[in-house]
This record gives sequence, C-alpha cells and structure tokens, in this order.
Amino acid sequence: MKNDNILEVRDLNKHFLMKKSLIKDRQVFVKAVNNISFDVKRGQTLGVVGESGCGKSTLGKTILRLWEPTSGTITFNGENIVDYDGEKIRSLRKDMQYIFQDPYSSMNPKMTIRDIIMEPLDNFRKELSTKEKEEIVVSLLEIVGLSKNEMNRYPHEFSGGQRQRIVIARGISLNPKFLVCDESVSALDVSVQAQIINLLVELKKRFNLTYMFISHDLRVVKFISDRIMVLYLGEVMEIADSNELFANPRHPYTKSLIGSISKGNPRVKNPRVILEGEIPNAMNAPIGCPFSTRCPIATQKCHVEKPLLREVDSNHLASCFYA
Repeated sequence: MKNDNILEVRDLNKHFLMKKSLIKDRQVFVKAVNNISFDVKRGQTLGVVGESGCGKSTLGKTILRLWEPTSGTITFNGENIVDYDGEKIRSLRKDMQYIFQDPYSSMNPKMTIRDIIMEPLDNFRKELSTKEKEEIVVSLLEIVGLSKNEMNRYPHEFSGGQRQRIVIARGISLNPKFLVCDESVSALDVSVQAQIINLLVELKKRFNLTYMFISHDLRVVKFISDRIMVLYLGEVMEIADSNELFANPRHPYTKSLIGSISKGNPRVKNPRVILEGEIPNAMNAPIGCPFSTRCPIATQKCHVEKPLLREVDSNHLASCFYA
C-alpha cells in the first residue's frame, strides 16, 4: 500500500543545554521541542501555530536537520533522515528547503539577485552551463512576479515583499518536494501579505509542493493550511483539519487563541477565554500538562499527570484530559 505521508515525525526532541546552573554539577536543559509526533501528507499544507517561544521555528529547523535532534525519528520519503550525515544531509537540500522569516538577513548583501538565486544551481546542478542556469533564474523571477531586468540589483534595492519573492524563487530553484515557511509574511504589510500568500498557494499547485507553514497569525494559517498543529511550550496541544479546528476546538489553549482573533467589527462580541498568568520558564516546565498553570479548567490531575495526545474525534487529536 502506498504511503501518502511525505513526512512522519515520531517522539522528536530538541533540548538545549544551558551553560550555567544555580546548582553545582547540575545540567539544565531547555526542552524547545518535547516528544512531538505528527504526519504531513504529500501536497498538504500543515500550519503550525502558537505563541512566541513555543518551539515552532526550532521544530522546522530540526526537521530539515539545520539543527541536530536530541532524539526521535524524522522519516522523509520513507527514510529516517536522523541517521543521515555528511553527503546524505547535503543531498536532502534538493528536496527540503527553508524560507526564513527575515528575507534580507538570509541573503548575502554583496551578491546580486542573479547570483543569489543561481547559487543552489551552482551547488547541485553542475551539469548545466552558465547560460542554462541564467535562463532558469529568469524563469524563476518571472514565476514569482519579478523582472529579469532586476537580476543585477542587490538585496538592499528591493522592498520587503520583493525580497520575500526572491527567497521564494531561490527556495524552489531545485524543485524541492517540501518547504518550511517560517513566519514568511509576518514582517510584511497586510496587502503584501495577501500577495505572498496567494503566490505560495499558486506555487503549491503548480509544482505539487508540500508546506509546513509556521505563523502566529491564525487568520493567515486558516487560509493557507489544510491541517493545523497547535504548539505550547514545545509540545503539541491539538492537531486537526483547518475547518474542524476553527469550528470545534477541543483544547482550552486552542480556544483561547481562536477567541483572540478580531472579528473586524466592534459591535460583534467575540467570546474569549482570557488566560491568566505568564508562560512558564522552559527550564522549569510544569510536571503535568504544560498548559496547566494558565488553563481555566485545570484540576489537580492536570498539575501532576501529563495528558497524552489522543484522538478525540475522527482525525482530530488533542492533548487534554477533558477535551
């Protein structure tokens, strides 16, 4: 039977060792990604949401092996890439690409746009001549809505939206199968955001791409995602299809996130679950449910026992005793 999943993550951990501890000879870890498991189907967009510091970017970088996982498995196209090293990791770059949050800092300011987009081709398509590579660069620029006349300009000569188009062109230059879009529109104006989101949707259909779309903006995530995963303090709180998650959120944290979305009309009252308290320190996370210190329905059981991610409805998972 053919496996429809392009990515399968099981019990993935990424822990960072802190250099200093108040207690002598004690090692203190920040569990940025803690026992996360999920699947991504081919051609699907998985949205990843949560507050700042919940581990979204760390998860994306660990999956692409930009950061080494502490433990767990990452199965991409049927192979566990955690075991990859050296040349095998390098070969992954053709199929897995990362679009960073800040396009300007992800480009060399001393390189022209031509050279920036051509760099992946120089590294992985050595059989092509310079002329053939330039033709691909021109084609990519046109695909993302830019002109070939801009090839010899530098990153600082472009607007934020144009820079994002450039890094998208670079990201798809090797015809990858999987793209991690890390807050790709968060720094852009609303009108430009819409243009970039529509471009990503168009590219997904045109090149049969699979996305992991990381964002804190739930409205954007709802629009672009087929399925959504909610993170809190490095752990999965809920996973469901996009429409199902917004229509029937099961986890209290998800309910609070959705309730915080403005309706755009001050006369329409939005039912909200207002959270109290601060996000716990990741170096001293709660023993039980990570959300227990802020949850409005938490019981004593929640403070001492960690709930497992379980199916609460068809294809709808939540990590809550009372979901």
